[in-house]
Amino acid sequence: MKRTLVGDLAILLLSLAVIVGSFGSYGDIKGKPEVHVRVGNQAFVYDLSVDTLAVFSGPIGETSIEIVGGKVHVHDSDCRNKVCISAGWISRPGQWIVCLPNNVFIMIEGRLTTDEGGVDEIAF
Repeated sequence: MKRTLVGDLAILLLSLAVIVGSFGSYGDIKGKPEVHVRVGNQAFVYDLSVDTLAVFSGPIGETSIEIVGGKVHVHDSDCRNKVCISAGWISRPGQWIVCLPNNVFIMIEGRLTTDEGGVDEIAF
């Protein structure tokens, strides 16, 4: 296979466009933290401060999420490798968990009311 400069440049520009475009999804985070769940073309929103157990049906079975004490995790899933369960708990806006086999995407959106603008475990 012969590589060309034009082809390499096109791939580079396309990659940069995808990276720059992905930053826009994190720029509009407003309001109190909420758990947004997408299952296929359906969308669900839960308050992060309200303890909840929710079950979603996907292509390979059920996936359940649990919201407790301002944190969320995948409680159980019918997927084979259980990577989504291994992801553990998330609690901050911008964090997410995905169960690819069952087409479930979980993301926290909103703004934390404490420590806004401060240093967190991600900043150094």
